[in-house]
Amino acid sequence: MTLGADLPLTIVICSNRPDSLPGAVARTAAAIGPRDRLLIIADMPTQQLPPVPESSSLPPSCVRVICNDENQGLAYSRNKAMKEAATRHVVFLDDDIVPTAEALTQMRVALATGAHVTGTRITAHLQGRRRPWFLTSGQLHYLGSHAPTWPATIWGGSFAIDSEHARLLGVAFDERLGRIGTSLTSAEDTTFVREMTARGATATVLHDAEVRHLIPAHRLTLAYLLRRAFWQGRSETRRNDARRGIRKEWDRNRSGDGARPLRDVLAVLYTASVLIGVCWEAITWRWAGAADPGPRGDR
Repeated sequence: MTLGADLPLTIVICSNRPDSLPGAVARTAAAIGPRDRLLIIADMPTQQLPPVPESSSLPPSCVRVICNDENQGLAYSRNKAMKEAATRHVVFLDDDIVPTAEALTQMRVALATGAHVTGTRITAHLQGRRRPWFLTSGQLHYLGSHAPTWPATIWGGSFAIDSEHARLLGVAFDERLGRIGTSLTSAEDTTFVREMTARGATATVLHDAEVRHLIPAHRLTLAYLLRRAFWQGRSETRRNDARRGIRKEWDRNRSGDGARPLRDVLAVLYTASVLIGVCWEAITWRWAGAADPGPRGDR
């Protein structure tokens, strides 16, 4: 047996979408290992919590559901999962990810052989829909998916951590970031990974392990993608990385497939939306600071 192939994991699904949870549980049950546990953090009122589907591969004793009672946000839910997990090693899967047993096994092996944080490649699955002209591979990151021709990085849709090591390093998810309610705030995942590695943790990207990200029709609209870019700008400001974030978004948006003129036009369009988000957040932050006469040293 490969070293670490039987490492027990707590698979965590954080979700604020009642309609998505049953499918997420069913897909995870098909890939989960015999020693694993499933932890569901339902970021919603208790009355909205749907029934958890039963599965022969996932007995009730292996499943735990924690309800936040109201929407507290993705970063809050991830932090709670780190505290409540039954095992040292935790895998976070978004509620629209299709995991595989092979991907989970590769994460087990990486964690068992010294990685403190690891993640898989995430491939966009458009579910039979045609990719619109305003969505090149340079905008796939707005859908939480890696560009096929670019190296993967560790993103929140499918990644695993050594939670004990994170606690020793004093690293947690920044609760100003990540989805909250209907906002599209992001970057709680990459900020966490950045903090871990800055404090000496080992990160391993599993380029050959792949999961699919189910993309619904409403995300394949220009309005959604521009809104997502706007919130990317707000997120970059919140983590004090606006200048580098704008440059990163310009490079990504310009790197897509397709004709150069189209790529340039899209890069201008999406990066402008990012820039508006940066400015909006900075102004909002300044207004909030003016209204709060308290100390600002920890902001």
